[in-house]
Amino acid sequence: MFCAKCGKELPDGAVFCPSCGSPVHAGVGDAHVSGIDALTRDHDAQEYWVERLIALVVDYVIVYVVLGIVTAIVAIPALLTGGTVFFGVVFGGVALLWGIIFVLYNTVMEASSGASIGKRLFRLKSVSRRGSNPTFAEAFVRNLSKIYWLLLLLDVIVGLAVSHGYQQKYSDHYLGTKVVRG
Repeated sequence: MFCAKCGKELPDGAVFCPSCGSPVHAGVGDAHVSGIDALTRDHDAQEYWVERLIALVVDYVIVYVVLGIVTAIVAIPALLTGGTVFFGVVFGGVALLWGIIFVLYNTVMEASSGASIGKRLFRLKSVSRRGSNPTFAEAFVRNLSKIYWLLLLLDVIVGLAVSHGYQQKYSDHYLGTKVVRG
């Protein structure tokens, strides 16, 4: 069998094309398989999301280690001089600031090259419906849920529930963007 969308040969039992992520319409009952169904039945979908999760962790480590070092450089002198009030105010806003910086890191990386460092390690790339890198606005919207882990989890779950492929979070589904291998 070959994919009706991209023409690549499909492995036996594939629910989605491993190349483009399009659902394989083997029968009438399979025509509207959700991304959640794909995760329970398709090894390629499971592998894809493991790679995306590890890529996300790599990006978190890169950004948050740098931010941690900068924050420590600022906070240690404040603590040594008795600035505990300053310390409390600064660290009260640090989580939000770090989340914003992480969103901006992903936005700039995807708008400029299509992939963050973590995605590049797994040869993953964010693309718009035009097949090119997402615009800055598209990259910002698709990464906005990364400001807080619970928002990201909801973005993924809802996206998999409403999509007929396994490559889209809800924000991707809304924008027409997706993360592809290549």
